[in-house]
Amino acid sequence: MRAIKRLVTNKRLLNYQQRVNRLRCFTLIFFLLLFVPVSVISLMSFEQLKKDQLSQYQRQSDKVSIGINKRLFKIRTLTNAITHSEFNYYQHLYNPVNEQLTQALSPLANPEYYKRTDGLIGYFQVDQAGQFNSPVWPFIIDSAKDKSALGTSMEPEFVARRQLAVKLQKIVFRSNELQGFIANKLADKHKMFQMLSDVPGYFIYYRVVANNVHTKLQGYVLNREAYLNTIIAKYARFDSPISLALQLTEPNNNQNYLFSRPDQQDQVTITQPKQLAQLNTQLLIRSQPLNWPFENYTLSYFTPSLQLSSTAIYSVSLMAILMAAILLGCYGFYRIGVQQLKLAEQRLNFVSSVSHELKTPLTSIRMYSEMLKTGTVLTDEHQLEYYEFIHSESERLSRLIDNILQLATLSQPEHNVNLQYTKLSILTDIIRSKICSLFDSSDFKLTISHPFEEPDKVTILVDSDAFSQVVINITDNAIKFFDREKINDKSRQKIDFTFKFDSKISDQLQLEIRDYGEGISAEQENKIFDLFYRGGSELTRSTQGTGIGLALVRELMLAQQGSIQVQRMSPGLAMKMSFKCRLSQR
Repeated sequence: MRAIKRLVTNKRLLNYQQRVNRLRCFTLIFFLLLFVPVSVISLMSFEQLKKDQLSQYQRQSDKVSIGINKRLFKIRTLTNAITHSEFNYYQHLYNPVNEQLTQALSPLANPEYYKRTDGLIGYFQVDQAGQFNSPVWPFIIDSAKDKSALGTSMEPEFVARRQLAVKLQKIVFRSNELQGFIANKLADKHKMFQMLSDVPGYFIYYRVVANNVHTKLQGYVLNREAYLNTIIAKYARFDSPISLALQLTEPNNNQNYLFSRPDQQDQVTITQPKQLAQLNTQLLIRSQPLNWPFENYTLSYFTPSLQLSSTAIYSVSLMAILMAAILLGCYGFYRIGVQQLKLAEQRLNFVSSVSHELKTPLTSIRMYSEMLKTGTVLTDEHQLEYYEFIHSESERLSRLIDNILQLATLSQPEHNVNLQYTKLSILTDIIRSKICSLFDSSDFKLTISHPFEEPDKVTILVDSDAFSQVVINITDNAIKFFDREKINDKSRQKIDFTFKFDSKISDQLQLEIRDYGEGISAEQENKIFDLFYRGGSELTRSTQGTGIGLALVRELMLAQQGSIQVQRMSPGLAMKMSFKCRLSQR
């Protein structure tokens, strides 16, 4: 306990830089305590949003897969409903009215019937002897009747029918599996259609049926690409930019891909590229096989990027705004803290300066007055010199106290200046009367000029006391900071007062107070009107002052509805003050 008490009681005061460093550490710790948890929560939320969006994409892809599988199942179901007799060119129909059989053309004999299913090439039938026929052609292909039909002149329609039947025969007999069924005398019975895909580019559906005493193999042929592409193009409708890839994974078969991608006009385009490098850079959403009998095909869904929903974008925007607010808030807290530390340092310097400004003249006045009181100074000449010194020092003290009181008064909200339009000639008289003593004691030259032939007709909106205070403070500053030893040019010991109309604003009159001293730097130009600001270091400064003179000047100018600007000159400095004015007609 004693050690802790000793540590607290012996705590040393920190200087300005140490307090700034402590503020930086505190601000950084505070920022990290806020920013790190918010960043972690934001990242976790963003990842969750991505997962939710991916789940939405997956649900959409599942919906597309279900639609494609349903369509494939529906087509198989409809074809299983085709009767055995419909695979002949002629179909025998029983009429229950007259109890007779009538012969009619089979629906499958009409090529227009094939357009119901995209990619359908045609139907076929093979008997146990291997004889091939199609419903579009009334004869067995390569039979005697078929050859005799070739010898007669046929219409183009029948020529096209036979060519279609021949095409179907070539495709069917290219299937090794189907050739095995035929060679085995169609021993295996399949009432429902089965699919073969051993012929490149085609699907062959078949079934083995027994019609009376005859066993026949019936089926139909589909163009693989046209069949699947049409179904994909119909059901691959996405609300988001998703690409669908259909992959064939049969053994000993090159992989083939079919793409279905909606464009900006919601149109689906299908291609079959040889190289799929573009998919390697995309995000895989889901990959799933099709239902039987297409289990060798896999549907894969890709997207170049997950597009966040409006809710997700709104959430991400709020996170970004929150993080930016934390960053700006901590930075603003740090800047305000630095400004407060600077203000505290300036106030400390102000107290030191005021103490010095009060102590030095009071000590001198006390010393000289004691010498006069005790009669140490005998000659009238020296007594007059001491009286003048005491008088000048007391005036300097009065100005300092007036500045402090005036600054305190201006900081009060209820303070009001007494503004009235005053003649220019009166203002010039005020300038001479208020600062003549400063010029005489410092051996400076005063010049007042204006372009008006009748200055009494020009009136300026000012408060007489405030105007006097402004002129005195600026003049005192100019004389005080004139370094005679460094400049060593008596012709520059002068101050010019110039009245002229403001070139930018018509009802404004500008008073320029120009000195010919060393001037100020660009950095000082931006700070010269700051409260308690004094250029240089407090330890090495040789000039007197408290740093409130020019700050008071700016406040007084604002109180008089005017403005003040500083302009660096070569040599010297110019203070440009603007006042409201008006011209009298009489």
